[in-house]
Order: sequence, then structure tokens, then C-alpha cells
Amino acid sequence: MIHETSFKIRTFHTDAFKHVNNSRYLELLEEARWQFAEHIGLIELLTDSNLGFIIIDMNVRFRVPVFEGDTIRVLTSLITLGTASGEVRQIVHKKDEKQIALKSLFHFILIDRNTGSSVPIETEIRELLLRIIEHNHKSPARTASTSG
Repeated sequence: MIHETSFKIRTFHTDAFKHVNNSRYLELLEEARWQFAEHIGLIELLTDSNLGFIIIDMNVRFRVPVFEGDTIRVLTSLITLGTASGEVRQIVHKKDEKQIALKSLFHFILIDRNTGSSVPIETEIRELLLRIIEHNHKSPARTASTSG
């Protein structure tokens, strides 16, 4: 499953160079990941288990600038899942353009929110995430949309 989130770029997203600031991209990407997690029902599972995912490594490659007034589409997909970590890919397009503005890869782990310790990705959470990855392999072109 590839989840699509759209954002209208506002003045506060931009910097002195009049394009989206790199730190703002991280906030937009994080919001898109949260919307993806809500869409698939992951937030409820994490809350019920008092667990959370945290980013342990990220790679972001900026390709073309995005400016105030532009609308972007963030495509979020879960691409790998191990016993204790996984990877999420996010690609940002300027809306209505084929041009890619940004590509990113985030590695995450699951933690116990009480102790802050890493825990294995198991039970219903693992089953849900594996279904998402399996769905990606069967029909990678499908998207779910939300707007923000």
C-alpha cells in the first residue's frame, strides 16, 4: 500500500531562500507517516500496547525546490520489516507534476514507551505490517489519499 498525503506549502514552511526549509520537510514527512499509520490502524495497536516507533536513521535526498503556494504529494510506503526494525520510503512530488522534489528512506525500531527500550516487532503489530508489505508486492500502484 502506498499512502498519499497532500500539503499546501505556506509561508511558514519556507526560509530566506523562499523554498521549503529542510527542517520543515522532516515535519511534513513525519505528519505523512502519522497519517499513514492512522489509515492502516497502527496507532490504535501501538496505544493499546503502550509501544511506539522511533526513527533511528534517515536518508533524505533533495532534488528540486518547492515554493510557497505549491502543493506537494507525499507517497509513503512500508518497504521492509525485520524482527526489530523496518524501513519506510517517502517520495515527494510537486502536485500535478511528475518531477520528484525529494526521496527519503527512514529506518525505525519499536520501543516500549515505559522503558524506552527497543522491543521485537511481534503479535498483531507484526501481522498488520506484514500484510501491508505483502499488499505492496501484489499491487504497488494503488494509493490511499488524504489531505492535510
